[in-house]
Order: sequence, then structure tokens, then C-alpha cells
Amino acid sequence: MHSRGDQTTQSRRSRSFVIGNVMFLFLCSMPAVSRAQSVATKAEPPQDPSGSERTSSTSASVDDRLRALEEDLRQQKQMLTEMREIIADQRRVIEDLSSRTSAVKAVGENESAKPAVASSETSSQPQTSPLEDRVKKLEGKVLAIGPFRFSGDFRLRFDGIFRKADPTPPAGLAPVTHQQNARMRYRLRFNFDTDVDSKISFHGQLATGPINNAVTMDQDFGETATRHPFFISEAWIDFHPNKATQLQAGRLQEIFADNSRFLFDDDIRFNGFNEKYTLSFKNNGLKVSSLELRAGQYILSNPNVAIVTTGSPLAQAGAILGSTGRSSNLFHQGLLINQKYNDRWSSQFGGDIQLYRNPNQIQLASTTNGVALIVQNGLGITLSGPVTGTGNATTTSGGAIYTARNFQIARLTYRLNWAGFKSGKRTYPVAFNIQAARNVGIGLRERDAMLASFQIGKVANRGDMAFLYVLSVKGANSMISQVTDDDLGTNSGVNIRTNHFRFDYGLAKKITLQSLLYIQRELRNSGDFPNFFVPLNAFTPRQYRLQEQIVFSF
Repeated sequence: MHSRGDQTTQSRRSRSFVIGNVMFLFLCSMPAVSRAQSVATKAEPPQDPSGSERTSSTSASVDDRLRALEEDLRQQKQMLTEMREIIADQRRVIEDLSSRTSAVKAVGENESAKPAVASSETSSQPQTSPLEDRVKKLEGKVLAIGPFRFSGDFRLRFDGIFRKADPTPPAGLAPVTHQQNARMRYRLRFNFDTDVDSKISFHGQLATGPINNAVTMDQDFGETATRHPFFISEAWIDFHPNKATQLQAGRLQEIFADNSRFLFDDDIRFNGFNEKYTLSFKNNGLKVSSLELRAGQYILSNPNVAIVTTGSPLAQAGAILGSTGRSSNLFHQGLLINQKYNDRWSSQFGGDIQLYRNPNQIQLASTTNGVALIVQNGLGITLSGPVTGTGNATTTSGGAIYTARNFQIARLTYRLNWAGFKSGKRTYPVAFNIQAARNVGIGLRERDAMLASFQIGKVANRGDMAFLYVLSVKGANSMISQVTDDDLGTNSGVNIRTNHFRFDYGLAKKITLQSLLYIQRELRNSGDFPNFFVPLNAFTPRQYRLQEQIVFSF
């Protein structure tokens, strides 16, 4: 990449070239001007003392010379006109080069803000090409790929789920067969972003994964030699009129998503709206650096049923006969307080509450009768089966009505960050996070959930390492299984206690090897409480899930 001095030098050379051309044209015009002056001098009639003998010949000579002078003046006028046009053209070239130099300088500053890999790729380009050639190349690239910025990642994963059988269940419960599913999977995500103007930007993402499983983007190996699908995973408009305000609309990440595997799965996305307002503070005794006010409103279904009749799937989900079939929604609001004690210590704590409207429609989408109305009708596609991810307690076995009448999930979270310690040239930051949630919409048992995690290290370059431990407990009535994590709770998002161990190692910049182990046990059996039926019971043997994966980011 050329430096600012190189660009200035190129601009000066361009101006020198223009001035040189103008001087050259001016010097070329001097002989013509001299010739015109000479002709004008010779055209003056000489003083003849003899009188009229030479009058006739002199008049003829003067006429010829005047005609020659007129022709020379006409040519000179034409040359001057051409010189004016050339000067105007050269002036336009100077202005164009000056504007392009400013554009290249701005691009250079943007390029310098990109990751080191992008900078090294740019710096490897030849630095001796003229300024105009570089501008033309830049314009060609912009015209070729459009105004978008592209990124993405590709992940290869070995995924093994193992559980022994239990042929002697408690009375009234069916025996459990063994689980052994060793498979290869992959995930491909492609991001594209653009700035519409200084206050509006767009983000989109295409990703692999089965269409009827909202909590994973992994695509299994297999399916003989058929091609795998590529779907719209994210698409939103971001309006940020100032640094404090951010408004989003489209298919979004959840407003409180933090990749902690607690409230929501990492891959879950909702259709709706997000709002965030940040208040920044100067130095104060509480060390509070900012306060974030967040809110999200999501549309989960649109059944479009004028009257709920006896045979309607909505009636199976508890809708009142004769009423209008309403949509299902999620409203999520809360705040986060960020503290910065010094350059090495910081923390974040906050609280939020989720309010679900008509939550039984989510469970209805996981039944054969409900998926046609809730999901397929809007997609225009017939799925191979209902939406996966069940696990909550229902009033009947495999039914569409949750045991919890309401889902009003209040959560408190606290995170402490330390810059960490060094070992050799490696830095190991440390983070501790604890979260607790309760479904305050009911008074039943099994309405609480908690998570505690401890992490050491962070992977950014080759040889970096990170270690993570997570303990998670989620009651069968605590949160909705279809949207919470599907790795901590294999085959059931709730009614679980899970120990999770993870190790990351940097193979190269933007290439990471990850090893993950989950050890899961269920909490309660069906029938432990009135109207309490769960798909995976407490007597189920301990379940192990092992994931070995390599992630490529680009």
C-alpha cells in the first residue's frame, strides 16, 4: 500500500506534467506571434519622397501582406482556442486526480484498520504502480464485487453421542434403548455487509443446516451424493443515528445472546426487532462505564385462523373454541451495567425478563398436526417432520400444551473479566460468569435454571490455548426447550444437569482446533408431579457427547 507521501508525490508529478505541457504549447506559439509582428512591421508603407510613381505597386503589396497577416492572425486565434481547451482539460485532470488521491487515502486508512492478515495481503501488492493505475484497479474491483464486505467460516466436526440402555425402568415407564451415534458434520456460514449510508447498514448471512431444526446449522455427512441446502440465516437493517442508539429489524440474533449456551442456543435466530440504547459515564466512584438498555420483540407464528374450531390444531394447543387464532410472540427487555475498574479488571451485571405470548404454539410446531399450520403454511414447503428440540414437561405425553401455563423468565447475570497472566509469550485472560433464571409465570416445581462457567485463555494466533468449564442445570418448566442449547441438553433442552469441558488450540491464525465433552443427566421422571410428562426421564443412564472440530474463519 502506498504511503501518504507517495500519494502527495504522485499528485505533484501530475501537476508538474500539466504545467510542462502548458509551457511547451506557449513556447511553440511564440514563433507565430513573432512572425505576425514582423509581417505587421513590413506592412507599413515606406516613406517615398518621389511621390506617386510607386503608389499602385505599393497598394498591391500592402493588400497581399494584409491578407497574409489576417491568415496568420486567424491561425493564431485557432491555436489560442486550442490552448484554452487543453488547459481546461488539464485542469479537469488535476481535479480528478486530486479527488481520486483523497479516495485512495481513505481506502488506505480503512485497510489499515482491518485485521493483520488483510493488511499483509495488501502490503504484498506492488508499490511502484502509478497512482492512476491503482485507482483504476480499485474501481475495477468495486465494480466487480459491488459495495459488500464478505466474511464467513467453515467448521468440520466429529460428533459422537453415547448412552447405554436401561431395560428395567420404574413402573409405568418404558425401557430406554442404548444411544450410539457417531457422525461427521459440517457448517458453512457466509456473511455479507454493506453501509447504505453513515447511519444505515445491512447484514446478511447464508448458512447450511436442516430446515426443521432451528438450533443447529450443522449438516450431516451422508445423504448419498445429494447436494445440501443453503438458507437465509440472518438478514437485518441496522439504523444507528448516533453512537448511543441502535435499532435493528429483520431476521436477528436475540438481543441478549451471549454465546453462553444458557438462555438461547448459539444458532437460534428470530424474526422481529431489536433496540439498544447505551448511556456512557465519565469516571465515578462505582466505576460504571456504561449502561445498556436493551429490548427485543419477535414474531414466532402467524396462524391466521379467524375462528378456532374443535378440529383446529390451535384447540389442541389450548386455544379457546370460538376465539380468534392469535400469533405467538416473545418480548424480551432488560439492562446491562458495565464496570471498568482499571486496565486489567472489568465486570458486567444485569437483569432481563422474557415474556412469551401463546407459548404453546411453539410446542404445537413440534407435533405432526401443528407443524403444517404453524411452520409449513408460512414457508410454502412441506417438511420431513415437525420442529425438533422438545424436552419441556407437557400435560400429556407428547402433547401440545406445556405444564407451565406461562413462560415469564426472569434472569440475573454477572461476569467478571481479568486481563490474566502471561506464560512465555502467551497471554491467558480469565473470565467467570454466573447466571440464574426463574420462570416467574408459574408456581410449579422445576421452574429454575442456573449456569456457572470459568474460562482461561483466548485463541487468536498459532499456539494460543483456551480452557472452559460449564455447569448448567435447567428445570423442565424453567425455559422453552425448542430455543435453548441443544448441545448441553442432547435430545432434551431442559430437565438436565450437564458438565461441559472445552479445550481450544490455535493451529494458525483463523484456524482453531476445538475439543468439547458433555456429560448429561436428566432431573425428573414423568409422573413426579401432576400433569408432568417429559420425553427423557431421570432414570435414563448418563449420556456422553464428544465433539472434535476444526474451524476455519475467513
